Amino acid sequence: MRPKLRIGLSWLAVGLGLLIGFLALAGLGMAWPPFHNDLPGWLLDWIRYGGGALLGPVFLAGTIAGLRNRKRAGIIFLSCMPVTVFCLAYPSAGYLVWHSDGSGWFEPPEIPTAIGLATLFFLLIFFLLIYAGLLAIRYKKRSVYPLVVVAVLAGIVFGRSHWTKAFLPSFGGWSALFLIFGLFWLGTNKRGWPSLLQPRQCSLGRRAAAVVLTCVVVFCVDVMVTFGLSALGSSLWSGDCRGHAPWVRPGSPYHAVFTARVIFVGRSVEALFGGSRGFLSSKPYDPRVGDWAIGVVQEKFWGLPWTPRLVLLTNFIYWKGETYFVDGERSRGLLRERLPIIQGGVSCSRTRPVRDAVVDLRLLHEPASTGARLIGYVREPQKFVGGLVPPVPPKPAAGAKISVTGPAGARIIMTDASGVYEADDLPPGDYTLQLLAPNGHLEGRAQQISQAKVCLDDRGPVEQNFELTSAEP
Repeated sequence: MRPKLRIGLSWLAVGLGLLIGFLALAGLGMAWPPFHNDLPGWLLDWIRYGGGALLGPVFLAGTIAGLRNRKRAGIIFLSCMPVTVFCLAYPSAGYLVWHSDGSGWFEPPEIPTAIGLATLFFLLIFFLLIYAGLLAIRYKKRSVYPLVVVAVLAGIVFGRSHWTKAFLPSFGGWSALFLIFGLFWLGTNKRGWPSLLQPRQCSLGRRAAAVVLTCVVVFCVDVMVTFGLSALGSSLWSGDCRGHAPWVRPGSPYHAVFTARVIFVGRSVEALFGGSRGFLSSKPYDPRVGDWAIGVVQEKFWGLPWTPRLVLLTNFIYWKGETYFVDGERSRGLLRERLPIIQGGVSCSRTRPVRDAVVDLRLLHEPASTGARLIGYVREPQKFVGGLVPPVPPKPAAGAKISVTGPAGARIIMTDASGVYEADDLPPGDYTLQLLAPNGHLEGRAQQISQAKVCLDDRGPVEQNFELTSAEP
């Protein structure tokens, strides 16, 4: 084989190994250990998490070792294969069992049974490798005897076990992934392929510094991959939820509220390739809009993991150049929750352009003094625009009057220049609100009289907005 082709194949193996390793490592950082899991399948969750925790480091360690020592790389892949493959494959090596009461759940083999089947499976692979001559054994012909014994035993056990159909595909698939890389590095070492990077003699201190530097580089790349996967995995899916009252305090430890100006937008895999919610993939393509964005934090209220200047915003329709009031959730995960990655939320949050968040910002900037608080805005007639049209500045109805009738009697409240009205000294109870817009008011553009009923209590502010409509001729 030509030297250039050898080098090309070796670098291809390095690239694929690093890709798998960093994707697995980022997946680990985007997951969370199953603490406080008291469900029947809690052990399966821990085994699955352990497999994810091993997959990335094994591929990165083996690939990085292969740059200077092919034999060491192959040994890393093959020696770590049994434990890693067991943790990755066992949680899915089972059947969905239905019971007489109509319920059903996933049932894998008992752990001792699974360990026995896995041991027999990996022994068969081990002796096959010995017989193939990839390991340093002087008398290769003698390996045929244990190989025949293990093969016969494996044939009998797997033939009689009803777990075979569920066991072999998952274990075989994950084992093939490790075998491809392990056999490649061992095989090329046996054929005398040169190392991609020449080994160098250096002191113990330099070796330790190189290990630390490598770990730092791996961590930085892992953070970048985590950001990329979070952006590409953004979604405009929304649950069946109703709007909630404005927030005046954090709703959970992961709740984040702040304002940010969007400086870059992008589209997720769902938006690029369509699907049931991929309406952002419609033509013509507008580069100013996307379902994830990079924003510059303008004003922070709570919830960001530290004080970042830039944040990754996901799960919303963002327009480049717009400033948004973000009512989102910090992404969960061992690493991801410590990064400035915020899910904006569609329909289930109060995320919106900051010009539409006048009520939220008023409540956050001016806390209530006493009593229950009533707040809202009044806006003039305005044409509706969808999410794929740049946000239109609202038209506040300054000077509009609202009649408030309840336990405290009747009073008239007037909106300010931003179209917002409020009262924060009302006793709890049921109130009736009526928008007063007689002829000639607001130059005749809003002639509709609106009415609403609200209940005030001490749990938080109550928002009631009024959207005016033009009078019909």
